[in-house]
Amino acid sequence: MHASFDAPKPEIKVFHVRNAVPKDVITEILLGIEEEGLPYSVEEKDPDTALYLAYQAAEASHLGVGIGIDSSEIVLHHIKLKEDEPLFSISAQNTEENYRSIGANAARVIKRMPFKAL
Repeated sequence: MHASFDAPKPEIKVFHVRNAVPKDVITEILLGIEEEGLPYSVEEKDPDTALYLAYQAAEASHLGVGIGIDSSEIVLHHIKLKEDEPLFSISAQNTEENYRSIGANAARVIKRMPFKAL
C-alpha cells in the first residue's frame, strides 16, 4: 500500500504581478520572512491589485497570511480580516529596510510577536 501525503505546506504565500515587480523587491521581502524563520512560497499572477493578491495569498496559505505585490503597492493580509482591511500597505517604491520589515511582519503575525516599524 502506498500512502500519499499531499497536505498543504504551512507557509506564507507571496503573490506578485508577473513582470511588474523588480526581483530585488521580492528578494528583500523574502529575506524578511526568512530572518524570522518561517517558510514561504512565491507565485507570479496575472495583473491585479496588491490588495486582491494579498487576500488571495492569505486564503491560499495554510497559515492564513499572504503578501500581494503590484507595481505600486505591497500589501500584507490575514485571512481573518476583511478583504478591504489589510494589516499593512506600503508603497512599492520604498526602502530595502521596509521591504524586509513587511516580510518580517508577515512572519510575526504567525509568531504573535510585535511588528517592526514601517
